[in-house]
Amino acid sequence: METPTLVALWLLALGTLGVGATFAFRTETAIALQERAAERVSSTPPSENPEFYDETREHRLWTFRFGGVVLLVVGVLLLAVSVYGTVVVDSFPP
Repeated sequence: METPTLVALWLLALGTLGVGATFAFRTETAIALQERAAERVSSTPPSENPEFYDETREHRLWTFRFGGVVLLVVGVLLLAVSVYGTVVVDSFPP
């Protein structure tokens, strides 16, 4: 029987893996989302200062890739705990 804690752990693990995979392998998508968000909330949006965003593009790509790898590692660890909790359900709190 799955407890709410175990279900939440599974959802957190899968969500973390999804975001990590997007950041690590679909970096251009992450950059496009970041620029779209910056257009709305930044004091200097990409449309007003395109040189800055072009200069920092390579750094932002590697930052997203590194962050994606970290999220993938954390997601795998959470998934391992979820699988363990599914097999040994009695050890998890309700």
